[in-house]
Amino acid sequence: MQTYLSARRSATVYDGITPRTRHFPDATAGVVAAVMLAYLLPARLIFPPLTTLGRPAVMVGLGLLVWWALTRLHPNLVTRGQQPMRWALAGYLVTIGVSYVAGQARGMQVLEANSADRTILMALAGAGVLLAAADGVLTRDRIDHLLRWFCWGSSVMALFALAQFILRIDFTNYLKLPPVLMFQKDLVGFDARGGGGLVRVAGTAGHYIEFSVLMVIGLIVAIHFARFSSSRRNRQIYATLAMIQAGVIPISLSRTGVLALAAAILLFILVWPLRTTFNVLVIGVFLMAFIQVGKPGLLATLRALLLAGDNDPSVQGRLEDYAFVTPFIKERLWLGRGVGTWLPELYQLLDNQWLVTLVTGGVVGVVGLAGLFVVGIVTAGRVRRFATNDRDRDLAAVLAVGIGVAAVTAFTFDALYFSTYLITVHLFLGLAGAMWRVTRAERVNHIGAQ
Repeated sequence: MQTYLSARRSATVYDGITPRTRHFPDATAGVVAAVMLAYLLPARLIFPPLTTLGRPAVMVGLGLLVWWALTRLHPNLVTRGQQPMRWALAGYLVTIGVSYVAGQARGMQVLEANSADRTILMALAGAGVLLAAADGVLTRDRIDHLLRWFCWGSSVMALFALAQFILRIDFTNYLKLPPVLMFQKDLVGFDARGGGGLVRVAGTAGHYIEFSVLMVIGLIVAIHFARFSSSRRNRQIYATLAMIQAGVIPISLSRTGVLALAAAILLFILVWPLRTTFNVLVIGVFLMAFIQVGKPGLLATLRALLLAGDNDPSVQGRLEDYAFVTPFIKERLWLGRGVGTWLPELYQLLDNQWLVTLVTGGVVGVVGLAGLFVVGIVTAGRVRRFATNDRDRDLAAVLAVGIGVAAVTAFTFDALYFSTYLITVHLFLGLAGAMWRVTRAERVNHIGAQ
């Protein structure tokens, strides 16, 4: 595999309207490295001197940010043309920077200050993935190449989870290569839930909810390749990967995963052909029947969790959080207490990224984060509107739905704390920007013809 520092690839760049061929350093391999390290290595496996920031995928993300910054300094390397994701990211980074300054002005405990620094660096690692994907994945084929690696990475995570659930053995304990890495804390492990000997599993993810969200996002990518791969054999392979990822969503025993899956399917029904919708629903029914036969109590437990409502202690705890944080929000409404300063060990676990953002970044922080998601969805939507073939239209829909699922599920856990989620979200945001760039000629021609 070529490294992103040395790879050179010819790409058509649309500077204004006239296309011209130029050579750029290609960032695809670097982004693939970040994605694969995030999905294949346990979330709590780190390079010890850097603690939480020492997760290999995060380190690669920071390296990608440096790579992108260096390309901007050379006129023959910079990727020109409009790129809405750069502006959205810049706005988001400004909001967390302002919140960081506000927190420092307030005065913070040592734990808060350390967490604030960590949060800023994690945001920069995500920014590196986004910018490298948006400006460094240069062609439509390279976008597919990257997403195929992503699909295989999420499938391997699914297989780890399946082995955990069936064998009650956590094979991620043995993933300590290279030897310079070590576990920061105990792995997430198993969590009994619902009785009947059922346990929750998370694969290599940092939490059960994170795992369920990642599987839904991976599923929609696998379905895309099952529909649009060039050969029948590849379509069958990705259909199998899609069924594996769909099959492991219930074993997280997470309401979030089920709701995310339902939302994704409902959104795709609006854009899929009727035959595709019918085929997916039929396969889903057969998959549910298989799960019911293989593990009879699993679907019943999920149904009970979904219907528990306010009687569920987890739901009650989340509702109580709003009353607890209201005084903190009113005290510092606009800029918050400082990014990254809300720590469960000092205050209370909120399990809601949007609420955490409101407390720590204020209204300004929420607007910045929401703007990042909205611009990503709108950008992918614009690509879909002007795409000239079904493959591009479907991929644009996949990116928009993936970003939307990530945004909505962030209401159910402190999402940006988990690095695999963070890298995945920034990957999809970056690829929305990449699709915007590589399909620019189609939009220009369409608008010119009107």
